[in-house]
Amino acid sequence: MGYRKTVKSKTRKKIVLERITLSTRQVLTVNLELCIGCGICEKICPEKAVTKPLQVAIHNGRLIRKSQVDVEADKCTFCGECVVVCPLNVIRMEIDGKERIPVVENEVFPIFVKNVTVDVSKCDPVCKLACQEICPTKAVKVVVEGAEPLERQKIVRVYIDKQLCIFCKKCEPACPRNAIRVTKPMSGLIELNTNLCPKGCQVCIDICPSKCINIDESGKPTVTKEFCIYCGACQEVCPEKAITVRRISVLHSEIKSGAWNDALEKLTSYKALVKELNVKCKKKMHVRASAIETRVTAPYRIRVP
Repeated sequence: MGYRKTVKSKTRKKIVLERITLSTRQVLTVNLELCIGCGICEKICPEKAVTKPLQVAIHNGRLIRKSQVDVEADKCTFCGECVVVCPLNVIRMEIDGKERIPVVENEVFPIFVKNVTVDVSKCDPVCKLACQEICPTKAVKVVVEGAEPLERQKIVRVYIDKQLCIFCKKCEPACPRNAIRVTKPMSGLIELNTNLCPKGCQVCIDICPSKCINIDESGKPTVTKEFCIYCGACQEVCPEKAITVRRISVLHSEIKSGAWNDALEKLTSYKALVKELNVKCKKKMHVRASAIETRVTAPYRIRVP
């Protein structure tokens, strides 16, 4: 045998799958404390290795237990697709002790375009560290030098923990100096039919990782769409199916892969897949046209010595 059977260990906090071959040691880890059971990994997994055996528990309109994913060790191939698509970065994969994703290395899956940049030269502690205070996942850490009062202090660094950051953009408008820019990997639509909402129900608010759902003056939930990351967790837990989340597009690096096309359709829709394929086709035609034009016109170009 080239490898031994995958070994699985599971605690209340995490799931760890380990497989050792003659040449490598592969480890897949799922952080159950941060996982919100959005179901994206379950939807994407090509081997149907991800399941959700533990469902949500609701009492008096409040979430008392979130759903929890599980991974079947005998089905998981350690491809890493779930690592790429997880919106909360709760799944990690290591090969020989280093974080690596096979489907990305083998150019089967793209890299999602997501980023946070901070121009520290614009920062001023008079803002009372707004970006740090508003971050729903505590991914922002501001380092300040100097003593009180605020006028004598200086922000020397703004650290973004990429493992905790969910790119919700809450920090961007919160910054009074326009020092932060956030690129969200996914765009989409979220619709909330408050007519279906039971009185006093706040399950969607309890599960939302970006805290973009709140109660308005009428006692009904309302969504600040700008901060939605389109994970779909609220749609999963809503007892009355009052929420609809649709992912429209994904920002990612260029890729030519049938596996990614299948995943993109599952992640978004067939319409979104067709749109992306059309864009790729137009780009390809443009490149070919440019190449033909170059070959045809090259002999007639005047060369200046």
